[in-house]
Amino acid sequence: MQFDVLGPLQVLDAGRPLALGRPKQRAVLAILLLDAGTVVPLDRLVEELWGPHAPPQALASVQAYVSHLRRLLEPQRLPGAPATVIVNQAPGYRLVVGPDDVDAARFEALARTGHDLLQQGEAPRAAETLQTALGLWRGPVLADLADAPFVQAERARLEDLRLTALEDRLTADLRTGRHARIVAELEQLTGEHPFRERLQGLRMAALYRCGRQAEALQSYQQFRAQLREELGLDPGQALRHLERDILCQDPRLDGTATATDSGSTPEPAPVPTQVVSRTAAGAADVAAPATPGGPVGREAQLRVVDEALAGTATGRGRIILVAGEPGIGKTRLAEEAARRARARGVAVGWGRSDQDAGAPPFWPWTQVFRTLLGDGTPGAAGAGPGPHAVELAPILPELAGGDPRPPAPVIDPEAARFRVCEAATAVLIGLASGRRLLVVLDDLQWADVASHRLLSHLATTVADAPVVVLVTYRDPDLDAGEPLADTLAELARAVPVDRLELAGLEVADVARVMASHAGTDPDDELARLVGDRTGGNPFFVIEVLRLLAANGWPERTAGEAAALVAQQVPAGVRDVLRRRLGRLPDQTHTVLLVAAVIGQEFDLDAVRAVTGLDDDDALAAVELTVSAGLVVEDPATVGRFRFAHALIREAIYGEISRARRARLHARVGQALVDHRGEDVDSVLQLAQHWWLAAPVVGAERAVPHVIAAAERCLDTLAHEEAERQLRRSLDLLATMPPTPGRAASELHVQIRLGTLLVQLHGSGCEHAWVHFSRARGLADDLGDRSALLAASRSLYEVAFARADHSAAAALAEGMLDVARSSEDPAALVVSHLSLGRTLWSQGRLTAARDHLEQGLQVAGPVDGREFLPPRIVLQLQLAAVLTSLDEPDAGIELLATAVRDSRGGSPFAQALTLTGAALVSAMRRDPPAARRWATQTLELVERWNLPWPAGYAAVVLSWARAIEGDPVDAIPALRGHLARTEAGGTQHLVGWGLGLLAEAHLRNDQPVEALHLLDDALARVARTGERSYESELHRLRALSLAALTPPRSEEARSALRQAAAVAREQGSAMLLRRAAETCRAVAPDGHSGSRDHPDPQP
Repeated sequence: MQFDVLGPLQVLDAGRPLALGRPKQRAVLAILLLDAGTVVPLDRLVEELWGPHAPPQALASVQAYVSHLRRLLEPQRLPGAPATVIVNQAPGYRLVVGPDDVDAARFEALARTGHDLLQQGEAPRAAETLQTALGLWRGPVLADLADAPFVQAERARLEDLRLTALEDRLTADLRTGRHARIVAELEQLTGEHPFRERLQGLRMAALYRCGRQAEALQSYQQFRAQLREELGLDPGQALRHLERDILCQDPRLDGTATATDSGSTPEPAPVPTQVVSRTAAGAADVAAPATPGGPVGREAQLRVVDEALAGTATGRGRIILVAGEPGIGKTRLAEEAARRARARGVAVGWGRSDQDAGAPPFWPWTQVFRTLLGDGTPGAAGAGPGPHAVELAPILPELAGGDPRPPAPVIDPEAARFRVCEAATAVLIGLASGRRLLVVLDDLQWADVASHRLLSHLATTVADAPVVVLVTYRDPDLDAGEPLADTLAELARAVPVDRLELAGLEVADVARVMASHAGTDPDDELARLVGDRTGGNPFFVIEVLRLLAANGWPERTAGEAAALVAQQVPAGVRDVLRRRLGRLPDQTHTVLLVAAVIGQEFDLDAVRAVTGLDDDDALAAVELTVSAGLVVEDPATVGRFRFAHALIREAIYGEISRARRARLHARVGQALVDHRGEDVDSVLQLAQHWWLAAPVVGAERAVPHVIAAAERCLDTLAHEEAERQLRRSLDLLATMPPTPGRAASELHVQIRLGTLLVQLHGSGCEHAWVHFSRARGLADDLGDRSALLAASRSLYEVAFARADHSAAAALAEGMLDVARSSEDPAALVVSHLSLGRTLWSQGRLTAARDHLEQGLQVAGPVDGREFLPPRIVLQLQLAAVLTSLDEPDAGIELLATAVRDSRGGSPFAQALTLTGAALVSAMRRDPPAARRWATQTLELVERWNLPWPAGYAAVVLSWARAIEGDPVDAIPALRGHLARTEAGGTQHLVGWGLGLLAEAHLRNDQPVEALHLLDDALARVARTGERSYESELHRLRALSLAALTPPRSEEARSALRQAAAVAREQGSAMLLRRAAETCRAVAPDGHSGSRDHPDPQP
């Protein structure tokens, strides 16, 4: 494609001229051509085309002209594909051309070459080159647009260059002996340009060499007279010397003289070193304009960044917190930090938090890892997650699915999320070891809780790693408990941390910003006014500059501009934005409304689907927003865009009524369903749109998407967001009419929410009981046996954890009735297990044994793929029952079988089995075995960061240490472990644990403390009905009473009688034997035997 401006505007495609359309459309192309390679602002295009009286739809007209020109210049471009000739670049358009594509650029290059050849003495070649350059001219510059103001300056410049090239060519002709051929041409040229002395000198020299010395001197006299009469000047020194040489017939004027010794021959006039015109500027580098300098007025902050980046070279990392109001330049500072990092060879991972509630969990970190692991950046893509791929799946969903086994259920979401944070931190540190890292987290105030947790976790490691973490956030007043407030508090404890508070720019810096954007220095008073009105907020300053430019500045006087600022600039940046938005064409404004509803980032396809525009119109509208500086293209994804600043989207979204928003959210939601389908990154975004659209479309359409979002959050350990989505689902379901489908959906949500609350707040969570109860009622109404069993079992687990064994027994019996009627073996196993556990807890040992053995008969063999095989739990529970029945060999054999069966299974199953072995060993009062099993449990717990088995195992281990001779250190540890277990909502076995603590106090000669603990434990037994260890509590109470000074002998004997009676009632031969042995060990006077004579063991 060839562009010609040296004459009427024309564009040639393979030599064929294109029809460029109406004058204003041609003018748009001409303006872009004259500034090819640089950005021409939209406001300037409007001003050049219409002057100060632009019509309301001026921008729409410009957009239409550009659209038509693009179709002409890129006829093969596919619909929706980005333009490559007239490209969008804020704040307008840029014409991308090569150095040989514009005749003016070729002319200037040839003129420069000819000039250089002439200076080097290559006159023949110079003449030929210069003639080629001049041959490119077809007439006056842009002759068909001669009256346009923008043409005048460029025409004058190019015309002057043409005359200089012409003078060089005439000089070359003179040096090559062609003086006779150029005399007539010079006569004409001196008449057209009477005051160009070089032309006059060339005419004189040519006449002299033709033997016309008198005419040459007469020519000089005429020129001198005209110069004096019209300008009051004398000819220059060079022309005066030429006259003298002619008078003297200096031999150097002879035509045979060489170029080098012909000192009196007019020499080539100096040509500017930069001869390339605006037309060619940037043509050699069409990718982008020159990179601007760093953000104005932030030099001190950038020094902190530079120091931090320099520290990574010695393996030291830092955290940099950048805070400030919207528009103050936080992101701009981060972008400059990223640029400087890359210049140092530091890899950059950038994550931007989304203002909308529809962003996936860990979203900023997902972007960081995708950048560092998968964008092909040199030095970045070589590393991978390695052994941490499974743990990173919540952050990078694309890593999931490689394991054919079903995912293990989450028992403790916080523990699971901790493992994700550990893995993510390990991967980042690993990446940094190969290449230093800068991690940027932009707009952290919008990040989800999971993202905050990962940042806090990483912060503990960066001090000793070559990693700089730069965080930007808006700095509002934060309430304690908000994720950002908590994170900032945690980061404050990390070392080292730099806090950069960005304030408004000083007046001098405001002036610098204005000068860099307007190309001219503002008046001091105008800069002060703009600074005062904007508070020095850079984004606000630039918006005010746009407003000033739209009203004729900088052409207006300083006073007029100052008056404009004082009278027309609104007090807030959003008001300025709304005023600018009001100037856009209606179609473009509609596109922006839809884009604002979609979110901070949006796809062209979604915009097209919602607006109903065809590809070309939708793209043209979006491109106009890019040119206007409101939107930027995503460089990594064709057809994806984002708002240039969150304030822009906020201003647009804020002007949409609630009713219209709901309708737009519905249309956007449907468009996303059609466009993205099951894309996991879009699940929460879809849920957000349908939730906001529910008042219009109805809850029926919104509920499935909100439930899907909750499931996605559960899968990715974003349990805070999962709870919110589940509660939203219940709110929506409550507005729907009662139908089986609605009841089934609510049943699912109630169970999911109850389960999550148990995971978050402990097994005894009261709110979970409410949700499970509602689920059980719904399942009963629906006649859904499977759901009824699931809800009943969930209720049972809450009741059992709370040690509410009456309720637990009733629930277990109901489960068994349903299971028997359904003839479901798995249901029978769970029901027998549940009832057996409860009966054992109540001290009904024989009945418990019966149900547990029935469960084992029905249970299949252990499957290592199961997260927690029921058979193993049955074996552990039955081992406890057999131990109480004083069948230790059978109990030990079951424990060994359970431990063996658990090997090769999930870490949780192994830990639970080892914990069961530790508990049974403690029941048998076998401290060495208890310590061994508990130690193995805690090793597993630490290795896998497992949940609750750690509490019970730690209690048993501390008891074993106390009994084996270390009560002083073991007692505080045991007390702390018990308190943490109870704080987690668990009451089951807490009374038994208090008995272990009391025994430790007895071992430490503290019978009073032991007695208080045992009274508390027995009160719990009476309250809960958890009686399996009641006899042991009475026995220990008897020992405590006997150890008092003075001993309370009668009460001790009474307590022992009570211990024996309870053991006899329950059928616990072990506890009955132990009570009898204790009775014999107590001295006749009521005192217990000395500590050197331990209690008899079974």
